[in-house]
Amino acid sequence: MTQSVPTNAEELKDALSAAFEQDPWINLHQFPVRSRLEGDRLILEGQVKDVSAWRRSEVLAGHLVGTRWTVENHLKRRPAEPMGDRELRDEIISAFCGESSLAGIALHTHTGSRTETVQEGESGTGRIMVAIEDGTVILAGEVGSLSHRRLAEAMCWWIGGCEAVDNRLTVEPPEDDSDDELNDAVRIVLEKDPTVLADRLRVGTAAGIVHLDGTVATREEQRFAVLDCFAVPGTWDVNDRLEVVG
Repeated sequence: MTQSVPTNAEELKDALSAAFEQDPWINLHQFPVRSRLEGDRLILEGQVKDVSAWRRSEVLAGHLVGTRWTVENHLKRRPAEPMGDRELRDEIISAFCGESSLAGIALHTHTGSRTETVQEGESGTGRIMVAIEDGTVILAGEVGSLSHRRLAEAMCWWIGGCEAVDNRLTVEPPEDDSDDELNDAVRIVLEKDPTVLADRLRVGTAAGIVHLDGTVATREEQRFAVLDCFAVPGTWDVNDRLEVVG
């Protein structure tokens, strides 16, 4: 049965509240999500617990509004380690410089009107510009694959002071996206995360939903694995079927 699109602000507010209330990843009681309409834009605001609620709020809102309104996600994740913008920028640049798959990509920072090159790139490998605005990481430039674009965003979410990511990276040359592409990116992110034993996990993806099977040693490892999946743009939901055996 096709879900009808709300026709006015009051209907939209009620539909959003109901969808958010029913979603297991969103906790409206501890972390209320506010919404408002400005012309053809639906703006989401407030603080959420983690990237799962950040991602699901945007996804659910997008499903509800269809093409009638454009969703702008201004939600902020509660920082695990509060940081100033400069410290957060330095943490991200350090992580990017230490990642082997980003080794050939030029890295720049933009602060105010000043742009600084922190890693020279190789010809044809792309460039990433990192800027920080009040805890939000802005990624701009171009990279060579969808996996690079997704990995860069996920790595930002790993840093405790990151409150949101505005991923403006483009892929050159363009690539067609698919569940297989998303599946590959999720697998890469899980393998890169030192808090997760990825060889004990199985990943399947269908229609943007990541199905996560396998075993983990602790509830904490389970949580990290699930959040890794949500940290990958393109993930709509996670079916967590992990078993804790530790």
